[in-house]
Amino acid sequence: MTSPVERFRLARVPLLLHNVRTLYVGMMTESNSFAQMTENAPLYRTIADTLRREIVGGTYAVGDLFPKEFDLCDRFDVSRHTIRSALSRLEQEGLLKRNKATGTIIRSTEPSSAFIQKLASVDDLLQYPVETRLDPKSLDDVTADETVADWFEAPVGAPLSRIRSVRSRIDDGMLLCWSEIYVRRKYAGVFDEVGKDTRPVYRILQQLYDIEIARVEIELGSVAMLNPEAGFLKVDEGTPAMRVLRRYYEPDGSVFETSVSLHPQDRFDYKLTFSNAPAGG
Repeated sequence: MTSPVERFRLARVPLLLHNVRTLYVGMMTESNSFAQMTENAPLYRTIADTLRREIVGGTYAVGDLFPKEFDLCDRFDVSRHTIRSALSRLEQEGLLKRNKATGTIIRSTEPSSAFIQKLASVDDLLQYPVETRLDPKSLDDVTADETVADWFEAPVGAPLSRIRSVRSRIDDGMLLCWSEIYVRRKYAGVFDEVGKDTRPVYRILQQLYDIEIARVEIELGSVAMLNPEAGFLKVDEGTPAMRVLRRYYEPDGSVFETSVSLHPQDRFDYKLTFSNAPAGG
């Protein structure tokens, strides 16, 4: 019997969205000095801010070799893991290029220009016009098949926990979407709190496990609703729907949560506003 997640993949039809690219959303922060950083700021971010200022300020030229990881560990008196997280951040900004054979070099002395979505917080990604609530339908431990492994960026067979739920509006009870949320099995305790209030799952994860969100990726696609998911949302099988896949990443680049939501037509509008960010802006 074909699993629901496999049917999500097989049922893709070009009804709503065409040639939709993956949307990358990085949690942008401004550079600050050590004295300006709060006690709760991740150390890797403080180090990345310091190194960024040095690169932009002319300490290095394009093509120069960047200090080795163990030299930076000695300089900042931190672990190699912390340094690697800081360097990954600078690499994502286009300032560094890392190569195992040649070492890390200066790729640019200015952060890359890009079209970015400016967000006050990750909460803005939800885009729901009014308060909503998740109504859990089932909770189980799963091993990732090829589809889920791709969603979670994990090996096939990886142990995960999954909750299936329906999201609805609190004010009028309108059924907005069907959601499947996957987390690492060690975080399965988060599902005990789902549905008790309006907090999204990633926020509960942050509060329970002190997880730092480094970035979020969004993929938009189109599918046709199939049963039993269509039945839960009280729509006909075959109804066009928008699929919204979100991956939440920790600073080390690993995914800690993936959510896949199916929104039947006319029940959800997704609006994105982009601005052209100048170099260094």
